[in-house]
Amino acid sequence: MKVLINSLDLRVRGAHLMKPVTDARGITLFSRKKLELPHVGSYSRAFTLLEVMIAVGILFMCLFAVLALTSNSLASARKLQQHRTIDTGSVAGMIYVQLVNTNQVAEGPLDVDLEEMYPGCKCDADLTQIASNGLCQVDFLVQRNQHLEVQSHFLIYLPNMKQGGGISRTLPHH
Repeated sequence: MKVLINSLDLRVRGAHLMKPVTDARGITLFSRKKLELPHVGSYSRAFTLLEVMIAVGILFMCLFAVLALTSNSLASARKLQQHRTIDTGSVAGMIYVQLVNTNQVAEGPLDVDLEEMYPGCKCDADLTQIASNGLCQVDFLVQRNQHLEVQSHFLIYLPNMKQGGGISRTLPHH
């Protein structure tokens, strides 16, 4: 009669593990020799549940740190976009481009649209000829929500400046 022993089916008696031995007749007996088990302490092939939980915790801490940094950066960018300081040079450049790209320029108020670059801002510009050769002065002011933000002026040469009043303008009035 043969007894099939599973390799994990070990009988414990005292401090000794019993090793299954089959004799010449085919009967399985248990010997009193110590069973040699493979050494498990220093080398393992899998991670323990605790190691996996620690690794997942560190991963989530890093992910949330990156998400918080991204969120703060987007909020700062949005705040900068909503309230941009008005640059005098940019406004003067926009007025200059508008005047140079016009065929006929006349003295008086200019229509300058700042809505695309500076939402909520209004520009009042006035063109004045200061010399008969086309030298002009542009005075402008920019308001945001009825508050004065920028006030300045610049000189520009416009050879295509339309003379107002013809020759009588240069004559003295009596």
